[in-house]
Amino acid sequence: MFQKQIIMRRVLYSLVPIFLWSLWLYGWRSVAVAAVVFGLGILTEFIMEKSRNKKVSEAVLVTSALLALSLPPAVPLWVAGIATVFAVVMGKGVYGGFGRNIFNPAITGRIFTYISFPLLMQTTWMIPGSFGTLGINSQTQGSSWPEALMVIAIIALAYILITRNFEKKALVKGTIFGGIALTILGYILLGSLGLRGMEIDAVSTATPLEIYRGAQAANLPQGTEYLNQNSLLNLFFGRRVGALGESSIFLIILAGIYLIYTKTANWRMILSTLTSATILVVIFYFSGLMEQLSPAMSPQGKSGVEHLEVILSFLFSGSLFFVAVFMATDPVSAPNKKISQYIYGVIIGSVTILIRVFSGFPEGTSFGILLANTFASLLDEIIPAQKKKAAKKPAKTASKA
Repeated sequence: MFQKQIIMRRVLYSLVPIFLWSLWLYGWRSVAVAAVVFGLGILTEFIMEKSRNKKVSEAVLVTSALLALSLPPAVPLWVAGIATVFAVVMGKGVYGGFGRNIFNPAITGRIFTYISFPLLMQTTWMIPGSFGTLGINSQTQGSSWPEALMVIAIIALAYILITRNFEKKALVKGTIFGGIALTILGYILLGSLGLRGMEIDAVSTATPLEIYRGAQAANLPQGTEYLNQNSLLNLFFGRRVGALGESSIFLIILAGIYLIYTKTANWRMILSTLTSATILVVIFYFSGLMEQLSPAMSPQGKSGVEHLEVILSFLFSGSLFFVAVFMATDPVSAPNKKISQYIYGVIIGSVTILIRVFSGFPEGTSFGILLANTFASLLDEIIPAQKKKAAKKPAKTASKA
């Protein structure tokens, strides 16, 4: 069924430890979000590629994995489903499928739902740890296990019917529209029975970037008060509020080393993304422009070690490292020339920090990726190609008579 792609498999291998860590942080919700995104992602890709008499590429597995890990843990599963379909159809399918897309599909799906459902994307956070049993944001119900079972069952049924009977167009269309109708009716039924968001205590949670902007989590479970402190170690090892896979900088760095070592990811785009972001943070921090985010970002009265801790903590917050390693290095939507790749990374890192510091959005990585995608082909067009050094011809030796 799948078109074999070794590079895509390596990316999936590198994401396995991050997903396993998300299980400890958020429990069954990680499995539920992944099941919905992978199921709908593969099914949507199958429908689009089968209609063109092509095989499903393993790239859709990477798209699904990255999208799932970039979503909030308690996101309603219907939102995750919409993000998935949009990512595969509008992010890749409309351009002709794998290898022809202009924008990163996973980021396309994520930013569509981020703009369309901002409240659900910014308030469906959870207290990390203990397999997701510590608490959920009080501003939203989030997804529940009855909802998960219902949605996954509908997707599984649709997958079986469509993949086994694709030649029967009427059945395929009926399955698609029937699945949508059944999902809506199911949500209405679950809501009337009070079976949504039922088993986890609600607390007020805040991401590290929101904490920099003055937000604080309230009514935290005992022993989790550290979440309001933006501790460098907690940020580095992923003990903080965030999306499913963005928090563990340690595992992301290990994945990056593996991808660079196996020549799966381009180190230039990772380096230029992180370097440009770091330079801007240092400039904004020591100029005092970041004091508007939080008094903790003031450079006044701090030692050299404290300066370093504040800068690193700000860089470790959000999804900068996750995006730099896994999405900035997408070979399809990124430029090919070396100089272009450096500039491409600078666009991503710079836009991310500019939005973090000066905009109303707490995070800017998605906007940075899409903006850089927009200019990727143009960069390759305007940057002159490097001249290849002519190979030296071996000197002719006179033969002895």
